[in-house]
Amino acid sequence: MFEKLMWVLVSFFVVYFALDLLWFRKRAKRPIYQQRLINILLPIGILAGLGIAIKEMTVYLFLQIFLLNIAELCVLILATTGIVLIFKTSVTTNFAQGTIATVGAFTAAKLVIYLTKNTALTMVPKLALAMVASALTSFLIGLFVDTVIFRRSKYLSSVGKQMITMGLVLVLLGLMPLIFGLLPLTIEQFSYDGKMIQLTEEMILYVPDHNILTAIITVSMLTVLFLALRFTKWGLGVRATASNETVAGMMGVNTRLITALSWGIAGAFGGVAAYLYAPLGTQVTVSFMTSVQVNSFLASVLGGFSSFGGPIVGALLINLFASISSFFNSVWTSVIVYALVLILVMAKPLGLFGKKTAKKV
Repeated sequence: MFEKLMWVLVSFFVVYFALDLLWFRKRAKRPIYQQRLINILLPIGILAGLGIAIKEMTVYLFLQIFLLNIAELCVLILATTGIVLIFKTSVTTNFAQGTIATVGAFTAAKLVIYLTKNTALTMVPKLALAMVASALTSFLIGLFVDTVIFRRSKYLSSVGKQMITMGLVLVLLGLMPLIFGLLPLTIEQFSYDGKMIQLTEEMILYVPDHNILTAIITVSMLTVLFLALRFTKWGLGVRATASNETVAGMMGVNTRLITALSWGIAGAFGGVAAYLYAPLGTQVTVSFMTSVQVNSFLASVLGGFSSFGGPIVGALLINLFASISSFFNSVWTSVIVYALVLILVMAKPLGLFGKKTAKKV
């Protein structure tokens, strides 16, 4: 299978350089033609690679693996959306996103333990309250970072904000064992049952109930966020601030409130992502969100920071790459995924859906 993928990759390189040398080189708008060719070849190449992999796996195995990995995909989408939301309003990347979400997950796990000992609630209400607690905790930490830390810092730039978030990671990593203890905690799934989906007489797929609920929660949160971005004053403020924070402030937009709410909402998305990720065969430790943090940054870079939809597509592609590569070679999964992302980013440095922005002075 990997040999076929290499032949596909080599053939696309040959087509690109042949057209570039024989035709585009003589054109005045050579960079434009090169970009258009890349925009055509990339989706064809991705679809061709997926087609080869699906043919080797069979459609049944591909669909079954995809359904079993829906929860991981939803977690990655939530974490990625939080990172992009902060970047759009604060023009910086939050390296503490995963660590802030971890604090929320620890809070949720401790709340479940407390409710189990002191109340007669059934498991589902306890887990629902714990998820709200995780989101609220991360929301408050996000607000704190923007309103207290950033606004009290002098001569703050985008790089300065990144350095602060990196320092915040170290602080939270040291505080979490003191607050929550050294032992790893666990969070139960909403349900350990599943649903059977019969496509044909011979093809029956299995979907865990936790994955279904995770997908419903993710779609609901994204729907509310996108509706708020489209139809509320806060959403208009986010778009204005993302375009030009200085001009937005001159036009009467409360940019401080916009950025504060964006940090809080991004934290809440991360808190829910951490809470949904914890029951997927892992435990709540200080570093259990590290892989999600890394992959969410990769998804943002792959999709492009200029839109919300691009990073979501990037998250979907990374999840597909990981699912397929783990089926063929579980040892080299990360290497294969990162190599594919590197190739795509080299072809599209601004991301698959990234666009150059020209600011008028």
